[in-house]
Amino acid sequence: MSASHAQPWLPVALLLALALSVAVRAADEAAPPRADCDPERETSWPPCRTGTLCWCAGDVEYRRDKVILNDLVLYQGGSPLLVRAKRAETPSTDTADSTWNLSGGVRSRLAQGQLAADNATVHFEASSLTAAMFDGTPATFEETPAPGSAGAAGGALGNVKGSAHTIEYDNVAGGEVRLRGDVQLYDGCKDIHGDGFVYNLTQKSLKSLEPVAGSGRERIRGTFQQKCRPAAGAAAAGAGAGAQSTAPAPRSP
Repeated sequence: MSASHAQPWLPVALLLALALSVAVRAADEAAPPRADCDPERETSWPPCRTGTLCWCAGDVEYRRDKVILNDLVLYQGGSPLLVRAKRAETPSTDTADSTWNLSGGVRSRLAQGQLAADNATVHFEASSLTAAMFDGTPATFEETPAPGSAGAAGGALGNVKGSAHTIEYDNVAGGEVRLRGDVQLYDGCKDIHGDGFVYNLTQKSLKSLEPVAGSGRERIRGTFQQKCRPAAGAAAAGAGAGAQSTAPAPRSP
């Protein structure tokens, strides 16, 4: 075909190419954004090497004296460790030794359980969470049952959940949870109320905290359900990355 015969087709070809380009661009703009790190969908989080602490956030701001992250998900490869918060501030992101101040819908998942609060301060050493303090109205704690665990018998505690004004987690002490201020604890059959308790997750032991110097010891209140044996995992219903810890049983009179 001669060049003179091909020329009338050129404008048509250009128009078709332009129309196709516009259609593709419109389709791209209409497509939903990629969720590379959706806080509610753990499978969307970037891979994290075992033992390494990884994070993703809605945005980050590096200042001279601190780092600010919004809509934060902080997690450790090869472990259940997870920390989520609407806002996080830390003087250093060096997780060999760093402290993070968290606020807004704070949730933390550990091997032994879950904690939730309005605000929290967490400390990391060697990329592992070693200690944390949770404050809320109230802050809540929920123990994760051991695989294959059966219900507790006799006076032994089942899987415990509870709430308090302040909850401190100490991993160095072997997994202790200290609860202070209007404490309520429940294991499916027994509920205990008081001003302060320390619960050891490894030994499954509970004792009252010593009162603050100069104040009297508050009496402990509680109830025991007769012929009751906590079902395995009864205190950990709804566990998971996006689950909010539930409140304990209603107060006894």
